Amino acid sequence: MKHTPARLIISILLLLLQQFRECSCLSLPISASISKTGRQVESFSVPLLKERPKPETLLGNLRQLWNDPRPVSSLIDTSNNKENSSNEDVPYCILSDEFQLQQMHKFRILLYPKGRYYGGSSSNALAGPAAAYLRYIPDNYGDEVDISWKLRLVDSRTGHALPVMTSGGLPRSNTTWSSGMTFCSELEDIESVGRAADWGSSTWYAQSVCDALGHIEANVEITLYNFRTDESSFAIPPRGAVKAVLDAATGASAAVNGEQERLFRVGEVIVPMASSNSNKQTEAELKSYFVLPGTDYRIMTMTDKDGNSIFASDSVPKEERKYCRLALRPCGWKTQQQLWKQRGMKTEWPVEVPARLLSSTALTRFNLATAFPRVSATFQRDKTAVLLGILLALAPLPGALIARNFVSFYAIPSASMDPTLMKGDLLLVEKFPGVSERTQKGDVLLFRPPAALREIVGNNAISSNSLFVKRVVGLPGDRDFLVDSETGDVYVEGKRAIGPDRNLCDDEPLRLIDRLLENGKGKKVDQLGDDEVYVLGDCKAVSVDSRVFGVLPKTDIAGKPVGRVWPLSRVTFGPL
Repeated sequence: MKHTPARLIISILLLLLQQFRECSCLSLPISASISKTGRQVESFSVPLLKERPKPETLLGNLRQLWNDPRPVSSLIDTSNNKENSSNEDVPYCILSDEFQLQQMHKFRILLYPKGRYYGGSSSNALAGPAAAYLRYIPDNYGDEVDISWKLRLVDSRTGHALPVMTSGGLPRSNTTWSSGMTFCSELEDIESVGRAADWGSSTWYAQSVCDALGHIEANVEITLYNFRTDESSFAIPPRGAVKAVLDAATGASAAVNGEQERLFRVGEVIVPMASSNSNKQTEAELKSYFVLPGTDYRIMTMTDKDGNSIFASDSVPKEERKYCRLALRPCGWKTQQQLWKQRGMKTEWPVEVPARLLSSTALTRFNLATAFPRVSATFQRDKTAVLLGILLALAPLPGALIARNFVSFYAIPSASMDPTLMKGDLLLVEKFPGVSERTQKGDVLLFRPPAALREIVGNNAISSNSLFVKRVVGLPGDRDFLVDSETGDVYVEGKRAIGPDRNLCDDEPLRLIDRLLENGKGKKVDQLGDDEVYVLGDCKAVSVDSRVFGVLPKTDIAGKPVGRVWPLSRVTFGPL
């Protein structure tokens, strides 16, 4: 067939475009539109097929280890090829090809089918939930972009989007996760002030993601708000992360009608402060949204008075800032969701809060004024023991002798407390006298194995000095403990036992727990004695707890966690 000059030119252009895309591995947007605020919105569809390649250089290995959120013990096992088993056919990380926003800002999607913190335990193949992250690939150190995005994972065989546990930001959705963040270089990454090299959520169900592997496409919709270069902490004066932290520490604000008003940005973490006596109405109104003083909340998305998406409150006229609305979600919402429901919350996170309620009270994590409220809110129980534990742990000699007897570290060896405590987490534990008397319902504690547990697993299998970690769900005098034979849930006086949602961890494939529960000593307990408690693991699928060995004598309680000190990305102090 003869080619006309026009068709020949078009054919050559198409060929060059194809070669360009193959060589650069860049995906072009499938559509672009203009939002109501005049910003360009670009949509991409990229397949998630390729396992993340292993680094080929020492520097690459060090970089991957530095950024890997998994427990160090699991990374050592991986390097020694110890995690290869029948359920290791699912890769830890799958990535997409790069795609370009406005033909200049490069991104890619990272998918963690078994969860970003999955440690490679062959007994818990789907430690999930599955996570998907957006990764920024700057051309130059100091490049950063302010964006919001919506992400869906689609099974290409059916065209159906995989379900999510939470939509992140607003509007709420059963299939789409949304958020906003300032994306920057790795060395300028401080997520507490809303800066990250990659960001996403563990909100997809691991089982549905693993079932669709090999057929998953990521549909992502991105809005670019701003782009900056040379944002480096090493500049003079410093910019980038250092400037962001300084702004957060001093409480970036603007004068409105003669008063200082707090400015907000999507992605940052804010801490509402207790109101003055003259402003108790504001605090009461915040509590109606389940926004409490001293608690950390992340701004997932933000809208102006007309409901249009914005990235920062200083992008709207001063007189309109109080009408902005912030979609907030508490940090660590997964492990807290049952607590919020017990407080009467009937809706799901996030909640949308008027900026006027926070503009005069909310600060950031880096503002020293938040230190005491955060400690007060977190350490409202056992404050003396917690503070003494921290002081003794940090004190040099001669306090070392006291610290050795009353403070210790404990590494989590299993998945029985997922997702509250992950395998490899390191706890700081206080063992002051009277710890059993200070134990309250809902506390996490460490205990020596009772005689009934040693009898079940064999006296030679575990030492009487070994420690186990569980959550207290029953105290002396509590009645009517009953284990549901089908679900394994525990009910106390007809109500589900206190604690986080125990369905957030995946089933152990061999179902060993079922065999232990058949003759469990704690399947039915009429009433706890004066020196007995009932304990459960947060992951019922793998936890050998009071359902199996029965009540726990208080004399076996050894200590309580003061906080988690490793990994650094999840350091927390206070009740877990």
